[in-house]
Amino acid sequence: MPTAYERDDRRQLITVTVTEPYSVDDIFGVIDRQAAEDTWGYAMLYDLRAVTQAPTEADLSRIAARFMVAGGGRAPGPVGISIGVRPALFRLGLLCAELTKELLTVEMLLTARQFADWLARNAGVRRVPPKQP
Repeated sequence: MPTAYERDDRRQLITVTVTEPYSVDDIFGVIDRQAAEDTWGYAMLYDLRAVTQAPTEADLSRIAARFMVAGGGRAPGPVGISIGVRPALFRLGLLCAELTKELLTVEMLLTARQFADWLARNAGVRRVPPKQP
């Protein structure tokens, strides 16, 4: 499976580990699931360290548009994208941040230290009460 979706209600954290082969539709599924589960305010960590194929700029534009529509005007939680030291993915991450800057702040995580710091700052921070079953 190209995307592993792990939801931690206690920490209000969703971790999505992406592997290849993946598609834009896989990412749409993640976005739609988060919206359907009413966890829009949770911290969202995308782990792309195993990915070698970078999304295209057109793909990123489509993903950003889907994110904005799915959120329905709700404030999203913090977003971290772990890519390791990968210049091509970093460049596209910056583009993603630019495309969504009106709605959220995206942090690109290059090192293990940045990854750990992002989790310490964002996982477990109470933003919204979790949806009750």
